[in-house]
Amino acid sequence: MKLKRTKRLPAALLATRSAKVFQAIPPEFQTREAVSTLGVVSALHAEPVLTIADLGELIEFEEPSRAVIQAALASLKERGAVVVSSAEFLAEPKRWIGEALLASGLRIGVRHMPHRVVLITNYCGGVGKTTLSLSLARQFRKVSGLATAVVEVGVGGSSLVARLGEYPTLYHVVTQSQPVKAWESVSIYPCDEWEANSLAADERLPKSLAEITRNHTLTVMDTFPSNPLWQTALELATDVIVVATPRPDSVAQTAAILKRLKDETAALNPPPRTHLVLNQVKTLGERLALSGQLSTWIGFDERRAEHLDGNLAASLLGLLYPNWSRTDHHNNRPKKPKLKAEKPKKNAKPKQNRRRSK
Repeated sequence: MKLKRTKRLPAALLATRSAKVFQAIPPEFQTREAVSTLGVVSALHAEPVLTIADLGELIEFEEPSRAVIQAALASLKERGAVVVSSAEFLAEPKRWIGEALLASGLRIGVRHMPHRVVLITNYCGGVGKTTLSLSLARQFRKVSGLATAVVEVGVGGSSLVARLGEYPTLYHVVTQSQPVKAWESVSIYPCDEWEANSLAADERLPKSLAEITRNHTLTVMDTFPSNPLWQTALELATDVIVVATPRPDSVAQTAAILKRLKDETAALNPPPRTHLVLNQVKTLGERLALSGQLSTWIGFDERRAEHLDGNLAASLLGLLYPNWSRTDHHNNRPKKPKLKAEKPKKNAKPKQNRRRSK
């Protein structure tokens, strides 16, 4: 008789007196409560992926003290768990719940997180902005199954049309209410520079872009800083990914865009997170030009880039969704190969253990 095993829920430690925190925790967690330093130590044995603690409100025992608890929670956070105060949690409950579920290996955590709007940009051309935009959107859609879009805010002709073929453009969607067309289940909004100039003066544009970002869990914008829609896109962004290559001209242009972003995002509330990604890396030495600034790097892979393979941009998802890579560890564990019993050969004599005489 086989017993059916129930899946263990991820643990959440609530060391707070805030009633709003208790009401906000979803049923995906097994909650443990603590009102003292001793209670926190006892609950830590459950290895919580989400800890909401107000250390100043805990009843303090001589052993363990608040200082010991603080050190234990810091260690827990270093191992990837989410540790926040009740004020931090209530300011962005969906974000912390999502990150904690991802940390426990559950990709459903993405469904709890706020929508992401990411700008992929640089002054320099040929660094892979369009390729990574499409690859990122394709990978997210494939793995999560959630609504995903790519919006072009580029320069010159449409890079999306050049790569994918003809699609209804952002201009046609906004001004003529044409239905959007999907590629690999990803909504595609191409837009060349001429159309962007026309849309910049159209009062319907901000509402349309806000609706696109609201209807898609992840919206990727392939952007160029001189585009007239740049400021509108930047105000919607939660993240900005600056893509560079080891080329000297790219490194110089990257320094310029990072400086501009620092000035322009300072006025936004909240400001988007900025990530620097080095693309098309062939050798270890090529990473030295931007060492100390990099969020991640992507190795040169012409085949994946040509086929817009989603795995090419998989590392970018870890920047947008902290602990994303932990779900790969839990969900994609290699299966143990089944061992096949060897069939005895026909007319084969059974092996005998023979002892050699000395």
